[in-house]
Amino acid sequence: MFSELQHWIVLAVLGDANLDTIEARIIDPAPIDNEHRSALWLYAEALLERRRDGRDAMPAERELVGLVS
Repeated sequence: MFSELQHWIVLAVLGDANLDTIEARIIDPAPIDNEHRSALWLYAEALLERRRDGRDAMPAERELVGLVS
C-alpha cells in the first residue's frame, strides 16, 4: 500500500500537482495511520522542493513508476 501511494505521489508531482492537491487526493483518503500519512506528506514535499529548485528530474522516482528502465 505505502509503495503504491508513493507511486501515485510521483505521478502527481510529474504532472505538476501541488501539495494541497496531493494531500487531498492521495494522502488524506489513504487507509493508513498518521505516522505513514506524515511520511507521505514529507515525501511529497521533498519531491516538490526538488522540482521547484530545478534539480534533476527525479530519475529514481521515474524508475519507481516505470517511466524509465
